[in-house]
Amino acid sequence: MNLRNFLDRLQNLPDKQKKIIMWTIVAVLALVMGFFWVTGVINSLSKMNGDMGKIKIPQINIPNIPVLTPTPTITK
Repeated sequence: MNLRNFLDRLQNLPDKQKKIIMWTIVAVLALVMGFFWVTGVINSLSKMNGDMGKIKIPQINIPNIPVLTPTPTITK
């Protein structure tokens, strides 16, 4: 059975059966795309996790600044 025959048979079905077939196709495609998305995310996270130890954070020299104490203000 080729695609043309399938489409001809699909056109002759009642609307309810057409909707069931189309929603089934959409659900299967969504599951397949979700599977590939999840595996891609897992692969990306595993690669990123290995690279985290290689990141060099620059050292910032902060001068020692004495802590200033607030002077009391006199209000009249």
